[in-house]
Amino acid sequence: MKKSTLVLICVTIVLLFVSGFATLEIMKKGDSGKTAYIYKGDELIYEIDLESVKEPYTITVEGENGEENVIEVREGKIGVVSASCPDKLCVKKGFVGDSLLPVICLPNDVMIVVEGTEASEDAKV
Repeated sequence: MKKSTLVLICVTIVLLFVSGFATLEIMKKGDSGKTAYIYKGDELIYEIDLESVKEPYTITVEGENGEENVIEVREGKIGVVSASCPDKLCVKKGFVGDSLLPVICLPNDVMIVVEGTEASEDAKV
């Protein structure tokens, strides 16, 4: 084997190792500090640190005309598990753990927003 081929193989292996390590570090930082904000209308009614949740639990958000949303909080995720609205789009959305898209129930005027991940801070710019 030629000396130049051996050097090229060594450089490639080092670059792969460094890029793999950097990728793992970025992924670890992207999952820290998630906070969920639950709004009823314009009012913030709950602020939840999703990383501190150890056991899943539910929150019921009730409205003026008997409307109701049951929200389940899990470690790192949150979602609507049942709702009195006719279309149930908020339930079909499933659980979210990032700030890409909020969970919104328009008929019941409930919104869940997750903020605080490193990736979401970059996406806001």
